[in-house]
Amino acid sequence: MADSSPSKHYQSLLAVKDKRFDAGRLFQYHLSIYISDTCLKISCVNPTTTQCLLLEAYKLNCVHSYQRVQAIEQLYQDHPLLVARDWSAVTLCISNQQYTLIPKAFFQEEKLAGYLSFTCPIDSAAIRHFTHSHLDIAVAFAVDPWLLNWFQAAYDQPQLHTIHQASSLIQGTWAYLRGNKLRLLPSVLVFVEVNHLHITVMQKSQLLYYNKFEYTNSDALLYYILIVMRTLKLDTNLHEVMLGGAITESTLAYSKARNYIRKLTFAKPLPYLKFRSVFTRKMTHAHLDVLSAHLCQQTS
Repeated sequence: MADSSPSKHYQSLLAVKDKRFDAGRLFQYHLSIYISDTCLKISCVNPTTTQCLLLEAYKLNCVHSYQRVQAIEQLYQDHPLLVARDWSAVTLCISNQQYTLIPKAFFQEEKLAGYLSFTCPIDSAAIRHFTHSHLDIAVAFAVDPWLLNWFQAAYDQPQLHTIHQASSLIQGTWAYLRGNKLRLLPSVLVFVEVNHLHITVMQKSQLLYYNKFEYTNSDALLYYILIVMRTLKLDTNLHEVMLGGAITESTLAYSKARNYIRKLTFAKPLPYLKFRSVFTRKMTHAHLDVLSAHLCQQTS
């Protein structure tokens, strides 16, 4: 399907499909698409059975935003499943730094531009939001209008839901803790990417903290975890810190973190999805964002 030949504007990094995936039953499946400046990931879930049926990741070879759309167009031309319009639902998950969290009690939809412009430049970007009804928080975010228009043309408007990566990780953390029994003490979930890490802190059904940081080395990664815990007055000997994403027991960041955090663990299998043996645990934790996107169903 995809390759890394010079003529390609994208490169396949991962392609795993459950043998029970049925292209004739797309109307039963939820398609999630994660898009960043240089990466596109897709997952397919059967909401009825909570079975994950498909997980793919691609590197987009682009420098400018218009080149990103060109890479996506080429991928869609090569990928017959993506161009299908008969999915049960499609969630587009946007990754960028143009987002902010607003307590639901203070949220007013007509003030979205004001919320965002206070924290980041939005220029001519399209503005969207998602409300986490169980957590009483809303995530407002900006989207490249060129990119958004392309996906709106690719899928039917009522079928396409657009969220931010922050919402996917927040909702995924909430579902993870709920599925593994909510703890009395605050829990910290750290999702590590190649150059960024996301820190989500929850206590029962309350979101205490979420932020995304850019890091350049293992010391910076550890610094952000420790400074967040110190700011929230969390005890590194008492509070659990769970790891997910691009971090393993063999990475330097993990070795250093063990010296400072007593209850440092790797996230358990995701309780809200079922995986057959073709999906490894390392693989599912590395793509927590796209695998949690389907949980974000707008209810308000």
